[in-house]
Amino acid sequence: MKRLLVGLLAGLLLLLTAAVLLAFRAIQDEPLVTGDAPVSAEDLSRAKDLIRRNDPRRLKRDEFRETRVAARDLETLVNLAVRRGRATVNLEEGAAELRYTAALPPTPLGRYLNLRTRVVTGADGPEFQKVRVGSIPVPGSLFSAALLYASRHSSLAPDLEILRKTIDQVAITPGELRLRYTWQPELLDSARTYALSPEERERLAVAHGRLVVRMDSAGQGRRQIPLADVLGPLLQEAGGIDKDPGRHYRDTLLVLAFQLSGRNIAHLIPEARQWPQPRPLTLTLRGRPDLAQHFVVSAALAAWAGEPLASAIGLGKEVDDARGGSGFSFADLAADRAGTRLGELAVDNPRRLAAAVSGGLTDAGLLPPITGLPEAMMSSEFQRRFGGVGAPAYQRMSDEIDRRIAALALFR
Repeated sequence: MKRLLVGLLAGLLLLLTAAVLLAFRAIQDEPLVTGDAPVSAEDLSRAKDLIRRNDPRRLKRDEFRETRVAARDLETLVNLAVRRGRATVNLEEGAAELRYTAALPPTPLGRYLNLRTRVVTGADGPEFQKVRVGSIPVPGSLFSAALLYASRHSSLAPDLEILRKTIDQVAITPGELRLRYTWQPELLDSARTYALSPEERERLAVAHGRLVVRMDSAGQGRRQIPLADVLGPLLQEAGGIDKDPGRHYRDTLLVLAFQLSGRNIAHLIPEARQWPQPRPLTLTLRGRPDLAQHFVVSAALAAWAGEPLASAIGLGKEVDDARGGSGFSFADLAADRAGTRLGELAVDNPRRLAAAVSGGLTDAGLLPPITGLPEAMMSSEFQRRFGGVGAPAYQRMSDEIDRRIAALALFR
């Protein structure tokens, strides 16, 4: 018996040592993928067009479709799908090389988790080759077998089987991926089911209920009130629920974003059709409903999808407006960036946000003055005055917006 215990302890020690050694080799000091924000406004615009052309809600059962995705657009879609980190995609003849880097909290082991793999189109679907996690090589066949085993023994197995039957052919060529598929509506229902966990759905239902109560009580006898009158108390309530206020801040921002954008959260959570709705009430930021909408939607995007995505979407909308909408607005862009900062703060430093909202929020504390920020510029005027996104004149105005936001006590 004593020998058995000694053997077990020795085995556990070896496993622990191996795990530590693997961790040292898996986590690295330098990122495999470098660069700034993974999604630019131009990339986002093309991705939105691609998604719009293949909107599953417009497809009929068993409808055959073929779509082509350029490598750059595929990379954009991948970066939209990963909440944190940055990925690159390089398409070759019959193969794709994927690289991914996720930044980790600083540790003695390193700061980055790097993944590199080569995917080829096999007879039975994608096959992984040359998989490497950090400096650890993983046999492609072992990686593929592990994925196959996990998929067949997980709750996703029925949905993955539908996906397998839906995709007829995948062809990879240099610079382009071609996909042929036969649409099955069950896939959309599956995506909605797995977009949020049951716990997240329950929390969002609670957050929506708090929003209804707050808007009904704050708006008695009024049709329009400042955003801070609703957002401040909601964040205070969310921050006092448990020891992890960050997730409750995210829930609050998401339900408020759906409310202000005029979108029905039932598109994401079907059972939300039965949830109570607040009385009609317009929320404003510095007296303007559009700025409140920009601020809250960007805050929710930053909290749920990461700051680069929120920034790209905010800038992308302004560029679209300049091409034929309401015109490019630096004031709207300021609201986007201030909202993004709030969303980041809610996730990255919830204790700091809790301390800030405890003293009360005001419109002036959420968004700096917008005086002197040009608005309603059509594309020709925007190009003439500022030279387009990234030009020196544009950059000076962009830096001025950042300076004003940084001066707010909330973001110092």
